[in-house]
Amino acid sequence: MWLVFALFGHLMNAFVFLTDKAFVEKIFPSPKALAFISGASGIFTFALFPWFLTGGPSDAVFASIFSGAITVVALVFFFTAVGRDEISRVVPATGSLTPISTFLLSYFLLGERFDVEMLVAFSLLAFGGIVIAFRSFWSLFRKKDFSLFGLELFVAFLFAVGFVTQKYGFNGLESDFSSFLWARAGGVLAALPLLFYSDVRARLNFSEIRSGGAKKGILYAVSRIFAGISPLVITVAISFGSATLVNATQGVQYVFLYLLAILFSRRFPDIFKEGLDRGVVFQKSIALVLIVIGLILVS
Repeated sequence: MWLVFALFGHLMNAFVFLTDKAFVEKIFPSPKALAFISGASGIFTFALFPWFLTGGPSDAVFASIFSGAITVVALVFFFTAVGRDEISRVVPATGSLTPISTFLLSYFLLGERFDVEMLVAFSLLAFGGIVIAFRSFWSLFRKKDFSLFGLELFVAFLFAVGFVTQKYGFNGLESDFSSFLWARAGGVLAALPLLFYSDVRARLNFSEIRSGGAKKGILYAVSRIFAGISPLVITVAISFGSATLVNATQGVQYVFLYLLAILFSRRFPDIFKEGLDRGVVFQKSIALVLIVIGLILVS
């Protein structure tokens, strides 16, 4: 069950990450502005609080709130990295590092242990992600852009902290959905201080979207809808399964991302550019084989 939700959530995230590149470059050049919108959108879940929000052990509630807050912080740095490099490089790079960070944090903080079969499955999924991200890392080291690599490593760690603390909240609260709502509240709390930045306030008039035409307006609307739904879907996957394995299946997301990038480069050539290189196709094919084998083992 968790695998279905994880794959569906990663597919939506691939679409969101792809369009985020356009928003960072064309619509919201400020990473903090896009992170604010992502975090502040959680305010719409407040309407559900009277019916679904429940209390519980203070440490579980705090962990849930903290997971939402740290995710917004991670998004600020993530969008900063996206602004410095191609989305098809940043997402695989950060995504391939996140499962490893999650595995280590889950091992030491949650006491999570895998049997041999699950450990092999995780290794295949994680290695498949690294294979996909190989060119991203190679490009950074060839250019000696160690600051961007450090930024991507930091982003991966922050996302991992968010996933692990969310899982801790699930384990401590009776209702998984309540933990999700506490996390959304934490995201809103973390987003509000971003309003003190003038570049964030300046970008909230959406003038770039209105002047961009109907197609880009629709693209933005669909992206924000998916951005709101995908955390819930991933949250459900984590509640049913392991945060480490859910993150390890991100390798599928990179395949989705590449295919969507090719599709969107034809539909929106002024925004998206992605080519079909034989070496890239071979590289992703090898990674896909590893990921599929890993998925078979965890299913």
